[in-house]
Amino acid sequence: MITLTDYGAHSDSLRRGSGRESGQAMDERTLRARMEPELPPGLTAHIDRVVVLAGTFARRHDLALASVQLAARGHDLLRAVPPSELLTRARAHGLEIDPVELREPVLLHGPLAAIDLADRFAVRDADVLHAIRWHTTGHPDYSAEAWAMFVADKVEPEKVQRRPALARVRALADHDLETAALAYLDLTLIAAVEEGWQLHPMANAARNALMARGVRDDA
Repeated sequence: MITLTDYGAHSDSLRRGSGRESGQAMDERTLRARMEPELPPGLTAHIDRVVVLAGTFARRHDLALASVQLAARGHDLLRAVPPSELLTRARAHGLEIDPVELREPVLLHGPLAAIDLADRFAVRDADVLHAIRWHTTGHPDYSAEAWAMFVADKVEPEKVQRRPALARVRALADHDLETAALAYLDLTLIAAVEEGWQLHPMANAARNALMARGVRDDA
C-alpha cells in the first residue's frame, strides 16, 4: 500500500484515491497564508488568478472544488527557486532527473513542490499532490480535477493577454477540460518543433493518453 510518507519520499507510483482515504489537513486559504511570505508578490498574484479560474472550472464541471483550489494554490510553491537550487534539491531527494529536466531545471519545480507540500505544509490529499507534481506537463492518469488546475494555470487572464493563441484554449475549457488540455499540449508541441526545443516526455505521454481516450481538437 502506498502512503503519503512514500509520496513525501518522492515515490513515482502514487495511485489516485489514497489522498481521500488519508484525509486532507490543509485548506486553500490557510495554505495561501503560509506560502505568501515565501513568494514574490507577482507570483502570489499569478497563483491567486489560477485559484479563481480553477474554481470557475470546478463549479462549471461539477468537480471537487476544495481539491481543485488546493492544487491551484500549491502548484507554484517553488517556481521562484533558482534552477541550480532546484537541481540541488532534486538530487538531494534522489529524484530521477530526465535529460530534459537537466537542461531545463525549472521543470523540477512541480515535483519538488509536491514533496515540500507534503513534508512542510501537511497537504495530505494524494490526488492534489499528484496534480501539483505534473502541473507543467500534464499526466496520463490525471483526474478531471487535475486537468482543471492544469488548464487554469495555462490560461489565467494575464497569460492569455500575453499569448492570444491561448484564448481558444480558455474557451474550450468552458465546454470540456480534456479538449482544452489537448489543445494546449498541441500548441506546446508546435512551439517545440518550430523553436527547436524538446518536449518533456510526460507531456508527450499525457497528450497521447488523451488522444487514446478519444479526445480530439479538430478545429
